[in-house]
Amino acid sequence: MKGLLLLSLAVLTISLTVLAVMQYRSRGRRLRSRLAGMTRPQARLRPPGEAGWQRPVAGLLPAALVRALPAAFGYAPERADQYPAPPAAIIALALLPALLGALYAASLLGGWARLLALPLWLLLARFAFGKLHARRARRLYRQLPDTLAMVVRAVRAGIPVVEALRTVGREVADPTGAEFRRLSSQISIGITLEAALRGLALRSGLSEYAFFAVALTLQNAAGGNLTETLDNLADVVRKRVAMRQRGLAMASQAQASAYILTAVPLVTIGALLLLNPSYILLLFEDPRGNTIVALALASLGCGLGAMRFMINRSLS
Repeated sequence: MKGLLLLSLAVLTISLTVLAVMQYRSRGRRLRSRLAGMTRPQARLRPPGEAGWQRPVAGLLPAALVRALPAAFGYAPERADQYPAPPAAIIALALLPALLGALYAASLLGGWARLLALPLWLLLARFAFGKLHARRARRLYRQLPDTLAMVVRAVRAGIPVVEALRTVGREVADPTGAEFRRLSSQISIGITLEAALRGLALRSGLSEYAFFAVALTLQNAAGGNLTETLDNLADVVRKRVAMRQRGLAMASQAQASAYILTAVPLVTIGALLLLNPSYILLLFEDPRGNTIVALALASLGCGLGAMRFMINRSLS
């Protein structure tokens, strides 16, 4: 059991190191991608209906299963260029803690618990991709009021809507700038404004972008006062962002309490491992101690999840 503990610590250290390196290198990748998008006029084409990482397994698995794999892991192929690391690396990184969790469960419950590795793998991968999607959506949401205000000012100055969208792509920081540059590129190669806006709303995952797409589509088809509509939408989004920030400030004490309560038992175990290893290692060497550790981890996870759920529910 001591070997399993050391293996767990080693894998955790390696995982954190890999994550830190990927985060450090992601800024360089995003900059190179942005420069390449500005200097390369032609589009890169892929076979329809098949993502790049799916091609190696396309001949080994049924087509329906290959198409279902991204949804099972929580990976969105249309957002492949938005991730800070290759999706395959994120999925592989999620496999390490899943295997460790399954091995630990097998040491407590028997060999059949190794079957938990697959559902744990799926859950961890979905959690990782979900966090990435949510972080990008928050950044898009915070930038939306200024984006709408820029479009309104451009339209009021007599600039066509399509040119106003190009201006947003040039002037606004990523991720909004990247999305509008992609939108402008799609319009330039002949994709209709309605289809390009629908893709933008789908990739963002925000209902406000869906409203923005509907407003521009209706104005493009039937005319109307676009500036007033976008002004009202920008005002609503700005108020909602401010309200959420106030809610986060009020919930900061509860969040700090949740983090402290989560860290206290982990810090205590670490201190005991340094001060009196023979005393604390009984939890990992004795089967009854293993059961206590498993129950404690489950209780800690449930408590942290409940606190996060209540905080997010109050801010939604």
